[in-house]
Amino acid sequence: MSENDYLDFEHTGPGTLAGRYLRLFWQPVYRGEDLPRGKAVPVRVMSEDFTLYRGGGGACHMAAFRCAHRGTQLSTGWVEGDSIRCRYHGWKYDESGRCVEQPGEDPAFAGKVGIRTYPTEEYLGLIFAYLGEGKAPPFRRYPQFEQPGVLITLPPERWPCNYYNRLDNDPDMGHVFYTHDESLKRAKRLDRQNLRTVTGEETSYGVKVTASVPGKPREFILAFMPNNFEVTVRAGMASASSGKNSQAWEDRMSWAVPLDDEHSYRFEVNLAHFKGEDARAYELSRRQALERSGTLAMELGEAVLAGKAAIHDLPPELSTYELFRVEDYATQVGQYRASTRAQDHLAAVDRAVLLRRKLWERELGALAEGRPLKQWVMPETRNG
Repeated sequence: MSENDYLDFEHTGPGTLAGRYLRLFWQPVYRGEDLPRGKAVPVRVMSEDFTLYRGGGGACHMAAFRCAHRGTQLSTGWVEGDSIRCRYHGWKYDESGRCVEQPGEDPAFAGKVGIRTYPTEEYLGLIFAYLGEGKAPPFRRYPQFEQPGVLITLPPERWPCNYYNRLDNDPDMGHVFYTHDESLKRAKRLDRQNLRTVTGEETSYGVKVTASVPGKPREFILAFMPNNFEVTVRAGMASASSGKNSQAWEDRMSWAVPLDDEHSYRFEVNLAHFKGEDARAYELSRRQALERSGTLAMELGEAVLAGKAAIHDLPPELSTYELFRVEDYATQVGQYRASTRAQDHLAAVDRAVLLRRKLWERELGALAEGRPLKQWVMPETRNG
């Protein structure tokens, strides 16, 4: 295997090196509240199709996409308890994938048939699955997001770009003053003369990215290996008790997950540290805003990319959160959908981006050659 194979982070289908690596980790595949009891849905992750369903008792199950009989899509069938029955001829599979019923057939034959199933965990409002070979590793938890506050699990974004476009953007704190030029102008926070000095250091969990701006406290984000990151921002609202503007820190965690090589999901959870009446008011206002926005960022972003709209002309009533999404969409979807990154010309502001790529290259090389992989460990605190 050549060095170029270690640099191919974009292709994640079955048998690819990057795909094998991502499958070694638990990945979010669905938002929990979108899957009611007794419901089955088709799910595509890393160019593979699966069946995800929630049993009558509330547990989630991930199974093969097709029935072993004649290949019909299982999600069109029925959920019965913790089992799923195929719509074509009624073959029924339990949560372990064992065929437990075949109408019209010798009962002894059913025990010889099965489909593959995958471990699942529901956490922080997301459904995670382990899609790799062998025994699943211990489930990764994020204690920072288990603290009191308002936990919002956002609707997953599905964008027409490679997941690594989104991964590269995570530690890229140098893009803020230009990508989010309009957002910062509207918030009266733009000062390009204070461009950040960005550094990155390898840690036990991935990359700690630090941005320095003259005269201001240093800011940092945590880019976890292999494909998620955390950042803390200020969240504001009108206080429910005093009517004055109330602010609290909000922790945001997101995962960039390949759907296929040209499309990706972004799963995100936010924890805002409001209390009491402010917490209830903030949750209500945030959920209402999410219901209004829907696919707005994609629609506006596509209009910008098509030359039918300009970001600085977007409606003034657009929230900062929505405008940020449009700006990110225009730049990330505006990159190549899937290709190698050898043609990039990285500069000093890309130090953290380059470091994360180097970690990926190192780990893919170790995986290809059968050498031990680094065992990433989550920090106990955000300052870790």
